Amino acid sequence: AELHVPLIAKEGPLGIILAPSRELARQTYDLVEEFCSAISKAPDYPHLRSQLLIGGESVRDQLQVVQENGVHCIVATPGRLRDVLKRRAIYLHNCRYICLDEADRMLDMGFDEEVREIINYFPHQRQTLLFSATFPKKFQDFARSTLVSSVVVNVGRAGAANLDVIQEVE
Repeated sequence: AELHVPLIAKEGPLGIILAPSRELARQTYDLVEEFCSAISKAPDYPHLRSQLLIGGESVRDQLQVVQENGVHCIVATPGRLRDVLKRRAIYLHNCRYICLDEADRMLDMGFDEEVREIINYFPHQRQTLLFSATFPKKFQDFARSTLVSSVVVNVGRAGAANLDVIQEVE
């Protein structure tokens, strides 16, 4: 789609990755930047833009890329993203994907209300990915209360030959 209808200033993101800590968000952002750079080097592929939104740094500087050029992917911590959405500095009209990395840790750190609030900013359907090394009851309850038609994939121990379960959560 970017080749035919490129993003313009103040548009985006198309996808969001939330992380529970600044450190994990920065590591994830660095990887996303590597992917974007590799894609941009391929012939006839567009330059994909990503942006890191974390606390402890200038929000004005962080939003500059979005305001000037639009952005395809945002990697953020829940508090900073919620703050930016409340300020109406970005909108999620074009966003179709949200990924919560270490979602169980996010809940343990008390970010469940921030995450719920962020999800409420989506004006339409989105695909939500929740990644967790564990699947505690609190996390299961959160998934049931925020997701529609969700699928849980439990992967067995390392080296196991099969995937354990694929089931629908109601």
